[in-house]
Amino acid sequence: MKIVNTKAGQAYHLAPGTQLEIERPNLFFNEWGEQSLPTDLPDTDLNRQLTNYPDMLANRNKPSANIDCSIQDGDYFMPCRQAILGAKRREKISTAFYMNEGSFLSRISDVTLTDIFGDETIPGITTVQQGIDFCWSLRDNSHPNFAIFPITVNLDGDRRYVNRINYMNDAGVCISSNAGKGSYRFYNSFERKETVNDRIIKLEPGYYISPFIRAAYLLRRIFTYFGYTLLDHFLLTSEPFNKMVFINNTIDSLVNGTILLAHLVPDCMANTILDVYRKKFCCEFIPDEVARTVRIELFNDIMDSKPTVDLTPYLKSYPELSFSEYQQLKLSSETVITEGDTYDSTYELEAKYPEAWYKEADGSYCRTGYADSTIEERLSDGNIPYYAGGPLKAYEVKVPDCAFCISYLAFPDIPNADRGKMKAGETAPYIGDGRTLNSTIDGVPAESVAEGSAASDEDVVANNPDQKPILAFVQYSSNYAIGTNHDVLGKWGYSLLYNGPTGIFEKFYRKFDNLLRNSLHKVSADLLLPNSLKNSLQVHHKVTLQGVELLFNIFKYTIGGKSEPVTSELMTTSLYEPLSIAKAESERMVRNTEYKWMIVSSTTEVSESEYIAAGYTIGEGESDMRNTISAIYPLPPTKAIYDAGGTYYHRNYYICLSRRPNGKVYYRIDLSLRPALFSEKDPNERPTRPSTSPT
Repeated sequence: MKIVNTKAGQAYHLAPGTQLEIERPNLFFNEWGEQSLPTDLPDTDLNRQLTNYPDMLANRNKPSANIDCSIQDGDYFMPCRQAILGAKRREKISTAFYMNEGSFLSRISDVTLTDIFGDETIPGITTVQQGIDFCWSLRDNSHPNFAIFPITVNLDGDRRYVNRINYMNDAGVCISSNAGKGSYRFYNSFERKETVNDRIIKLEPGYYISPFIRAAYLLRRIFTYFGYTLLDHFLLTSEPFNKMVFINNTIDSLVNGTILLAHLVPDCMANTILDVYRKKFCCEFIPDEVARTVRIELFNDIMDSKPTVDLTPYLKSYPELSFSEYQQLKLSSETVITEGDTYDSTYELEAKYPEAWYKEADGSYCRTGYADSTIEERLSDGNIPYYAGGPLKAYEVKVPDCAFCISYLAFPDIPNADRGKMKAGETAPYIGDGRTLNSTIDGVPAESVAEGSAASDEDVVANNPDQKPILAFVQYSSNYAIGTNHDVLGKWGYSLLYNGPTGIFEKFYRKFDNLLRNSLHKVSADLLLPNSLKNSLQVHHKVTLQGVELLFNIFKYTIGGKSEPVTSELMTTSLYEPLSIAKAESERMVRNTEYKWMIVSSTTEVSESEYIAAGYTIGEGESDMRNTISAIYPLPPTKAIYDAGGTYYHRNYYICLSRRPNGKVYYRIDLSLRPALFSEKDPNERPTRPSTSPT
């Protein structure tokens, strides 16, 4: 065996019989890459020189953890990275070697995204107006590297729009698009004023405008920085993933006349972005250290593929099978932004609200209620971890990202008289706190304070919350793009929500969950492989052993020294009976589209004494007392109830109306529900906003 320091072009001195013990884990089940166990090099003058004299007590240089090397032994050749672990003069230099994924992962774990982009700006932008024009050019969702769409953030305790777009006249006043005297523009392409901390602030054009970086572009930039080429994959080239972005919360990215790329990316290490992909889409990044390329492989594709090698000829004893405890998947994001109640799973939601149903149009969960009208109550916006519930232990996968919610926010400056004539608000991603990286006073610079207010030291506030990775799909609408976490038009077949028929679990994790529930038993096998196979064996692919398909957990082998069998750990992939299969998301909380309840109401004039006896009080003056009744949420009627007919859930309430000159008139409203076909038109159904808006 020979270990060569690549930079020096010299081989280390090795003790006779030196042998490296190497572990190559399957990254789908482990968080660390291929590496050797610690080994000792003799403390010779050459080895000391090649490792920068780590044995010298007076040495002030940090021991290297990134020495490029190669290991050669017959047919085996492996580029690697060497780390110095310790040293003792005239005795040893302790070291370890990192290969393939191990070398790659160790390098990217020490670099932030801001390190990658530094002071780089978007080319061609040197003024605020050029920045605004560039951002406006992104609205058709065609740019390969950037996109833009409206979002809302929290700033100074209030919800505020970023990238707000309105139909306006040349003075920046919102008008009806039917007027034909304006055009769509960024709301903040005009000078605006807003109240921050009870002070009126003048905002020059360009605030609350920020582009978003394409996720595929960010991935490619990360790999390019480390000298790799990321090969094409459908997560990079096919809709909706090729248009997917990382949203940023920077509200002032272009106010200095340039747009720093470092202000558009999450505050995290480079490997965190890879972990978002790995854990969100159940995939792995597989480097080729010789070709300097990286390819993406999905667990689903691996399970659908044929085994790559038969290990039976290299088996030196009977394999040992250990039966492990079965598990089930729990899948969630580290941070979740949601409105209303939170739930640990749809299993919990369904147990609490058995009448709830999944709304495919926006991925939310709703229930139908009945008061004096039929209402649709939104119980959850869909930002719920995936967990099927039951007795099996949870195998938790937590994605290091932030899941946003879709929220409706009215435009604050549209007069009530005009709200029926023009767009009154927007349904957009709400991503939590905004941040100001180029401003100093609550999101605006001191010199922008208007209305005679003087800036003081007490006014200066740093408003820089961390930006977590936030993925979003992008869909072009009629005049500009919109951001979403679900399949808006039903054409993609994918969602960024964990639940639902097109959600992350069904699309990327069901096969993984099937193995957790029914297989993955440990198989220990003593293998003696030729060096060529040690070099090329891909542990994330299936192999066969005695005619049975298995997956590696950890492949262990040795290089150098005496060739002997080494025990590796594999896992079963056959599903053991009786099968445990998670309920299909297409069958979970399905809305009853055969039968429904219809409100039956009648109005009867009653006496004042009956009104009072019913527990109501008579108000002073001549105003009406339009009392209401609380909603009930019964389960939909069954076929038997529909066939039987009749009315159910009888209730009543009272109202008082002023009728001049007759004075007050009292009425009893009798309500009940009758079973009906779902297709029957409901005259009592309360109008709601479009399906993508919360009700």
